[in-house]
Formats: sequence, structure tokens, C-alpha cells
Amino acid sequence: MSKEPLRAIDQTEYELVTERDLYKITKEVFQFDFISGLPCGELRNFIAESGSDPEVIHAQAANEREAVGIAQGAWLAGKRPVLYMQNSGLFESSNDLGSLLIPCKTPVPFIVSWRGAPGETATQHFATGAATVSLLESFGLPYISEATQSDIKRLKGEMDRTDLPGVILVKKEKFNQLSVPEITIASKVDDAEIVFQEADNDHADLSREEVLDMLFSHLINRNDAVVSSTGLISRSIFHHHDGKNQFYNAGAFGLTSAIGLGFAVNRPGVRTIVIEGDGSVLTDVGVLNVIGHFAPPNLLHIVLDNRAYMSCSGEQTYGSEKIPQLAKLFGYRRTFSVQSRDGIFRVLDELRSASTGPQMIHIRINGSGKRDFI
Repeated sequence: MSKEPLRAIDQTEYELVTERDLYKITKEVFQFDFISGLPCGELRNFIAESGSDPEVIHAQAANEREAVGIAQGAWLAGKRPVLYMQNSGLFESSNDLGSLLIPCKTPVPFIVSWRGAPGETATQHFATGAATVSLLESFGLPYISEATQSDIKRLKGEMDRTDLPGVILVKKEKFNQLSVPEITIASKVDDAEIVFQEADNDHADLSREEVLDMLFSHLINRNDAVVSSTGLISRSIFHHHDGKNQFYNAGAFGLTSAIGLGFAVNRPGVRTIVIEGDGSVLTDVGVLNVIGHFAPPNLLHIVLDNRAYMSCSGEQTYGSEKIPQLAKLFGYRRTFSVQSRDGIFRVLDELRSASTGPQMIHIRINGSGKRDFI
């Protein structure tokens, strides 16, 4: 692929797309129906238009990495997502570009405000502004700046050809007075509760494999969508319980529940089960708040807590015992915290009752289990 940015051959033939018109034109070209990202003043018009568009689901995230995960889940659900963020957020989520969107061949368009572009005077943006194009070229991603409608169409063609994300860089414009409407998709539930919580102790009897065997034997069925986290949990599920409706989040550590949220919101008729470790949850605690806000009734969040980054070299995590309380605080409808076989079967009995999510099962496990699945 050429490292030259996609540009019109003779830009004098075309009118450059202004930020005010960017939403209309990108929607015409990409036909997107789902959007996520982080606010930026330079994209206020784009964000405002998405919030008032009845054909588009707008799921604002708590950080850029999370937005990438949500968009990946929406893509898996059959949506056509688009992301918006400042170029600082592009750097923040660069690992997830490389370890999630690119290997999964997810051609999601990014609308990126290019702070620190040539001609700008804000010193805090100079370093990232100068490195933005190099970042995109290092990944081999198609991108455009000073775009015309023709450029945007050719960017779409390049993304279709390569199955890569593409980026529209938007330079700073003069402040405008367009008001941004309040965006409300769903609200937190008010009757959140911790249904029951077994007494916690330092000795956990259950291993990762034992718990996964119980879950796949008595809870998870072939019609469920299963999203599992980076490391040993996904390896174990793939080795023992692989199925056609499963997504293994192999690279974007901490984004497993964001991916599950993006899928659950867009496929409300499919029970979506997220299975991740305590380290994965603690890497992006803010997504619990976003899940609680959108409150997808079909989302079941399972946390296997060994109080360590066991997929690495066993370093201790901090505060994992507080995860159920955080889920309750952020609006999960029901949470369970168990660490025994009897406790797990009690949860399974509770889940048979007529109730909706989001729900969390927090399961205390030990650090044992197979590491080499080759």
C-alpha cells in the first residue's frame, strides 16, 4: 500500500468538506448506523448531528480504548460503526488498533480531530500533532486530510479493499455556536441489588477450568454470544469449549466487556455473556458505568477473580473483591459473588427466574490451572 495519503488529484475542482458538513457526507458514503467515541470541541457539529439522528445509535464511551471495544462489538453484531475522537485518543487506543481492529479486519472509519496540525498554535498538541501521520503510516492505514467528498469515497474504497480501519483527519476550525443536544439512549436501573454474597476468605477451592466446565455445562448454550478476555480464560475456552458464537479478545486487554456491551446493545435478542478475569475488569473499571447506563437486559457479565494477573506472571491485583459493589453502584440490576460449587449452582437457580440484566456473577477462583494449551 502506498504511504501517500489519499487526496484528490486536483483539489481546486472540488469544494473541501467543512466540519459542519462532515456528518452528512460520511454517513452518505459509509452508511453507518452506530457511533461511539469521546467528545472533542473540534467535532462538536459531528457529535451533535449523531445525537439527533434517529437512524444511528450513539454510545458515548468513557475513554477512547473503550470506544474501540464497543465499536468492535457493534461490528460483530452486524452494525456499521464509526468512531470519533481527538488525535490524542488515537494514540491512546493505538494498541487496540493494532491488536483488535486490524487483525480482526474491522474496517471502521475514524473521524479524528487533528490537533497540533501544521499551522496550529496550541503547544500542548505539537508533539502528537507532528507524530499523527507517522502513527497512521506505521500501521499502513489509509487516511485523508483537507478532504473532499471524492476523497472520502476513495477512502471508503481503500477500506473495502484492505479491510482496514481508515481515518479522516479534521483540522481545527473556528468556534461555532451550534448547540449539542442531550443524548439519552437508556438510563440506569434503580433497583440494583447484590442478590447474595458468600463469605469471602483467602482460600479459593475452585480452579478456572472447573468453573468454566460448570458454566458451559449448566448455563451457556450454543445460541449465546460469548466474549472472553485476553490470556488464559480464552485459551481454556477455545481448548475445551470452542463454539461458533464465540469471540476471543486475544489482544485488546481490558476491552472484553466493552466489546460485549457493543454487541449486546445491537443484538438485544441474543443473550450476551462476557467472561473475563479480575485484572481485565480493573483495567477499565469505567466501562461498568457505561454498561449500567445503557443497561442491556441481555448482558450477563461473569468475572473469574483469582486476585492476580495470572495470564502474565501472577502479579497481585488490588481491590478485586470490590468489583460486585462497583457493578451495583454503576447500575447493574443484579450481582452475585460466590466461591463454591454450591454458590454457583445457587446462582444458576436464581438466573432461571424471570429477570433482566445487566447482571454480574463474580466468582472467586484459585490460581491453578493449565497454562500450555498447545
